[in-house]
Amino acid sequence: MIFFTYCSHIFVFLFQITLNYYKNMLVKFSVGNFLSFKENVSINLSATSLTEYRNDNIFQSPINDLSLLKSIIVYGANSSGKSNLFKAIGFMKRFILNSSKDSISGEEIMVERFKLSTETISKPSFFEMEFIIDSTKYKYGFEVDTDTVHSEYLYYQNKTKEYLLFKRNFQSIELGKKIDMANEKLFEITRENSLFLSVCAQFNDKLANLIIKEIRGINFISGIDDFGSIDYTAKLLTNNNFKVMVNNLLKSANLGFNEIKIEKVSTEDILSKSGIPKELHKILIKNNPENTIISTKHFVYDENKEIFGEEYFDLNTDESLGTRKFFALAGPLIDTLTNGTILIIDEFDSRLHPELCKAIIKLFNSSENNPYKAQLIIASHNSTFINSNNKLFRRDQIIIAGKNRYGVTRLESLFEKKIRKDASFEKDYLSGKYDGVSIELTISNQLNLKL
Repeated sequence: MIFFTYCSHIFVFLFQITLNYYKNMLVKFSVGNFLSFKENVSINLSATSLTEYRNDNIFQSPINDLSLLKSIIVYGANSSGKSNLFKAIGFMKRFILNSSKDSISGEEIMVERFKLSTETISKPSFFEMEFIIDSTKYKYGFEVDTDTVHSEYLYYQNKTKEYLLFKRNFQSIELGKKIDMANEKLFEITRENSLFLSVCAQFNDKLANLIIKEIRGINFISGIDDFGSIDYTAKLLTNNNFKVMVNNLLKSANLGFNEIKIEKVSTEDILSKSGIPKELHKILIKNNPENTIISTKHFVYDENKEIFGEEYFDLNTDESLGTRKFFALAGPLIDTLTNGTILIIDEFDSRLHPELCKAIIKLFNSSENNPYKAQLIIASHNSTFINSNNKLFRRDQIIIAGKNRYGVTRLESLFEKKIRKDASFEKDYLSGKYDGVSIELTISNQLNLKL
């Protein structure tokens, strides 16, 4: 595959456009009493003492003796809790960004506790994130039910010691010595169903805004629903700086076309050629005054196999689902790599060729193509990515999600499971060694059709 023929040249343009870059890195995310997570579980991007692929798959953080993983992959059977992990990160992000808005006043908090145990009925859900901004490590978390924020806290770490910035218990707050006391006045206007951090950011607190910017930089993509990401890639193509990189990335995938064309067409022009009643025109134009048409350019050849002309295909109707998905991924990939942020992709391998998926993983694990230390978190069913011959992931980068008979999801890396370096990761995973009884055996034992 010719993917890296182009990829090695993509970032020639990055240093010209990334002028206000600041480092932000995810260290750890924890969740408890949410969906299928009864107990507190974590994904940890701190690199362990493993020696394999150290030069490619990890990078040194600004914190002394703390190396971080560039990527992790989450495996597990259907309904094991992989997507719930991403939903937990998504909830934390949305609640931080939106809880202080006036439109949320009096509304129920849309959090879902673990419902299969009497032990969790009256307990709040727990969310915590550790991250690095510039050269400082922060730990921020909260506990919340459908009505109330039970607790909230923010700490920062200086070398090996942790310092309190603020700590909240329901509507009572304790401020650390490093916090401006004016923030205490902001707590008086913090509602029971909103976060103090969000309120501080709303009133332009410098640190709160910095943290909010970090959280906002976490990009989510569904491997199945790609419409929003298609629009985002199309938007990047209108920016001359990003247009070169996005087109290079698309060309490098060898998808059969040579160029992408973006056109803005008014809804009014489209409706004038349609059979939709005119009384509906104003409503449709108001809701969607402009449409983006995305076309792929293909060459037309004559009988001598010489280029005769050009033909443009509509991306949504004429190209394959795989081509459409890679186009949807292109924008977020470029955005994440150029800004050094975090990209989370559920159903990563859906509709994409395995070699193309491997190439994307290698982009993040490459020092040349990932100079700003972006991080990739993906969920997949494709076991070939952990085949030892591919050398894509270390044992601490491979997370197994498993659900027990009580509906409780647990998360463990192969390093935590104490799997040996020379083990056959793919074979053992498919046999069910890492996650109980194999799926094939379970089905065959239960299915007893009599024809």
